[in-house]
Amino acid sequence: MNFTNDWFTHNIPNFEKCMAAAPEKRNFLEIGSYEGMSACWLLANGLEEGGYLTCIDPFFNDMRPVFDKNIREAVRLNQVVSVMQMTSYLALAQLIGMKQTYDFIYIDGVHSPDGALTDACMSWGLLKKGGVMLFDDYLYPEEQTKDGIDAFLCAFLGKFEPIINNYQLAVRKL
Repeated sequence: MNFTNDWFTHNIPNFEKCMAAAPEKRNFLEIGSYEGMSACWLLANGLEEGGYLTCIDPFFNDMRPVFDKNIREAVRLNQVVSVMQMTSYLALAQLIGMKQTYDFIYIDGVHSPDGALTDACMSWGLLKKGGVMLFDDYLYPEEQTKDGIDAFLCAFLGKFEPIINNYQLAVRKL
């Protein structure tokens, strides 16, 4: 696998905690994939054999060929990776319409308060009861992602339990 940037490895303890908390590991959703480092980790360490990983990324940065190569190298027996190369808003609308559900959702897409809030609210209905949602860049000061995530938390208060609260934030759906 070939990665030019590592914005992921320091988050592995959080991912391990999320995998331990997820009731099932059959169907995962990732919003924001870049070169696929987190997706490759999920394929190797979280998603079960025969599981499905859906990745949403518009690949505005021309990283799709790198992502595809990395995923081909990481995918295990009978795992299926589906890529939706579009904005998260359009992809999530499609997934909602298809009535998809997920055991684990990783949100690392738009790094703005309104983008994080939109991704969280649209994803919430896709998350199974007991499922885990992990937000990246919760404490990313430059773009105030925290404000959007906090607005989501206020709107859904009482419908989740916190699992992680550090640079990332994770909740389990009640």
